[in-house]
Amino acid sequence: MVHVKDLSPDQKVAIEGILGRALREDESLTIRPSKVIRDAPQAAERTARFAQYRDSLDRIAGRVKDIPEDELDAAIDAATDHVRHRS
Repeated sequence: MVHVKDLSPDQKVAIEGILGRALREDESLTIRPSKVIRDAPQAAERTARFAQYRDSLDRIAGRVKDIPEDELDAAIDAATDHVRHRS
């Protein structure tokens, strides 16, 4: 932890630029670097993954295509109620 009052003027300006606001002298900072787990996929890979996701949803929907909508709604409501009210 670092107190703002202990920062050099250059450090204070740099941190204020990152935060997008002025720092107060009575504030303190804790900075913890974190490792980037993975970069976001590029457009082609995102498109392929979204297609896989939609295919998966279509397979799931196919399993209940012959069940009336009101029965599906009742099953979802019962499951939701069970989860919300279990002890």
